[in-house]
Amino acid sequence: MAQSKAWMVRIAKVDIDSVYLEPYKAAIQEHTQAAVASEPGVLALCSVHDKANSALVTVFEVYASKQAYEAHLKTPHFQKYKTGTLKMVKSLQLVDVDPIALGQSRKCRQKIVAIKNN
Repeated sequence: MAQSKAWMVRIAKVDIDSVYLEPYKAAIQEHTQAAVASEPGVLALCSVHDKANSALVTVFEVYASKQAYEAHLKTPHFQKYKTGTLKMVKSLQLVDVDPIALGQSRKCRQKIVAIKNN
């Protein structure tokens, strides 16, 4: 975890207008795939929605550094996601956090790859 001291870790809590839930999910999936494929400073992007209210989306973001995060904000795929989803987002709360423990099993990685390919 020594490397993680330089990391920027954030949780985004997004409330989506339910009318736009499916287009939002498509947009965030496209953005996530582009970011992790093309930006070495993007270490992880994971999006989930609340089972009781699928319009409540949480995004877990891990960047190699604050500079990697700032570079991410300037990419064409982030700009497309941000401008394309403006009318879909009712509210956004960004919470900076410090990692305590991060881990991922090989089985988890395989499932994530399978989800990305669907």
